[in-house]
Amino acid sequence: MKILIIIANPKIDSFSFAIANKYKELALTKDYEVEIIDLYRTEHQQPFFTYENINGLKTTSEMKYFQDKISQADELVFVFPYWWGSMPAILKNFIDWNFSRGFAFEYVNSKPKGLLTNKKVTIFTTTGAPSFIYKITGANNRLKKMIQKQIIEFCGMKLKSFNIYGGVDKSGTNTSKILDKIRL
Repeated sequence: MKILIIIANPKIDSFSFAIANKYKELALTKDYEVEIIDLYRTEHQQPFFTYENINGLKTTSEMKYFQDKISQADELVFVFPYWWGSMPAILKNFIDWNFSRGFAFEYVNSKPKGLLTNKKVTIFTTTGAPSFIYKITGANNRLKKMIQKQIIEFCGMKLKSFNIYGGVDKSGTNTSKILDKIRL
């Protein structure tokens, strides 16, 4: 089993990295192969995606690199802070570039068909605001449904787990409890 962990957090000492490392540690105990991609520090940086030529998008060397990693993985794990009701722009940019038509999906009789079948997706996202704020406003459900329906299922993948951890304490007093909850 191959797991590709994609982290979108500019702070290397962030809780996102602690979560990613915990998941990696658990996977290695089962002899899974694990690779972590840090979108802020990868040598394969992608410029801001534009829609100038969306239908004639040429595969860049960076796309080839990331799409090869995605193709080889059985599970994709996305770890990111929950910012402004969504994911950081760098992660959205990664998805825009690499989950492209012809690779992640195609249209058949004007209907989308996902091409990344047999892949599972796990999401870990964190916020400093208390969890109940996101629950009562419906923000948690909106984020989950958007990612699940518009990205994961659209591309033929299956959601394995969606985890939103609110109230992440900057002093680290509750982070060990959260790390203890992480499972493969």
